[in-house]
Amino acid sequence: MPVNRVLCVEDDADTRDMLEAKLSFSDLEAVGAPDVDAALQLMQRERFSLYILDGGLRGVSGLSLCERIRAADARTPIVIFSGNAHPSDIEAGILAGANAYLVKPDSSELIPTIRRLLEAASV
Repeated sequence: MPVNRVLCVEDDADTRDMLEAKLSFSDLEAVGAPDVDAALQLMQRERFSLYILDGGLRGVSGLSLCERIRAADARTPIVIFSGNAHPSDIEAGILAGANAYLVKPDSSELIPTIRRLLEAASV
């Protein structure tokens, strides 16, 4: 069975470490990127099964990165994992092309959401 690789774009090191650990305990290979530039470099060199994007990245927003990914790749699932919890933030994330929008710090739905999206993408 192929390994599902997940790119976690998160500028907070503690949150990025938590995401990487949580995913690795769920038999997912997590690769962390601290910013948009690092994420774009990784995306050019490697292939990922799913992207987790912080909605509030410094500089270029996670929503802008989401739109950029969608312009080049309409299929790979994207999850926005953000502290921005207002309904308009969630709507903006979905309009930017995210398949799901989860609000920090609650990560209880992260793994079930990832599993659901990966399963749907493999059909």
